[in-house]
Amino acid sequence: MLFGEKLKALRLERGYTQEQLAQKVDVTKRTLINYEQGRCYPKQTEILARLAQEFDVSVDYLMSDEDRYIQDAHEKGGLRAAQDVQALLTNARAMFAGGELSEEDKDKVMRKLNELYWDAKESNRRRAQQ
Repeated sequence: MLFGEKLKALRLERGYTQEQLAQKVDVTKRTLINYEQGRCYPKQTEILARLAQEFDVSVDYLMSDEDRYIQDAHEKGGLRAAQDVQALLTNARAMFAGGELSEEDKDKVMRKLNELYWDAKESNRRRAQQ
């Protein structure tokens, strides 16, 4: 579960409206909606800390490594990059959680992803040198 999903679930569990929670943590309702819909993440650690305190959870619970990858992609490449990273992580999680692929096929997929990554990295390096 990603940050937005956790935030919404915690808010509903406490019976807060979006407006009420936004006021409690000192953000706009629109900002809170964007958080819950996965459009953005808090840029200020103080906001994360206030949310964690309000729900009596850790910041690490709210922001998983997966969330941090998506946030980093958004900061470096914009919304499209964040959406691409989120889709890739979601699909990879689903693939490795079970499904119809054999362990051998999963290994092949990982090898291919690794190969594609290094090929793209080399191609980008060459373009940068030109």
